[in-house]
Amino acid sequence: MLKRIVAWDNRMLRKIASKHTPVLNKILVPVTYSGNNGYIWFALSIPLLIINKYRVTGFTLILAMVISALAGEVTIKHIVGRVRPCSREFEKDLLIKHPAHYSFPSGHTSSSFAVTMVMLFMMPALFVPVLVYACLMAFSRMYVLVHYPTDVIAGMILGTVCGCVAVAVSPYIPLFSI
Repeated sequence: MLKRIVAWDNRMLRKIASKHTPVLNKILVPVTYSGNNGYIWFALSIPLLIINKYRVTGFTLILAMVISALAGEVTIKHIVGRVRPCSREFEKDLLIKHPAHYSFPSGHTSSSFAVTMVMLFMMPALFVPVLVYACLMAFSRMYVLVHYPTDVIAGMILGTVCGCVAVAVSPYIPLFSI
């Protein structure tokens, strides 16, 4: 079963790599960079933290990203230890600097979907644009050939769970009621 999943991952990445164009590169490379260290999502949370009415949402976004990072980057990536596709077959096609850490799950995708879930529950008016950007982020990680499709799928699932956990626990954190 694992061999079939790996074969599917590689087949899908070959198809994605065959679609590289200068126009898509100019769109998707900056999208992927905007997810480094959660920059785009921290940029979203700052105005929310400043506006008293949305402060709890801003704190919950940060909580969701922290939970996502602890679960994915600190824990799961080191347990699974999956080598990135750009370390194997796709190194010659790499569009960004080779990331230093493991591949599974996609941290960019996980944080993006964690934020998406917070927005769904706490600011539904922004849910659709955040979801669209999260999906673009997820696709960009495959497009730049640093993640397999299953890394991205796992990141979507992990981020969704982490976002829901953050929304569920944030009312019980005294700091969030400031």
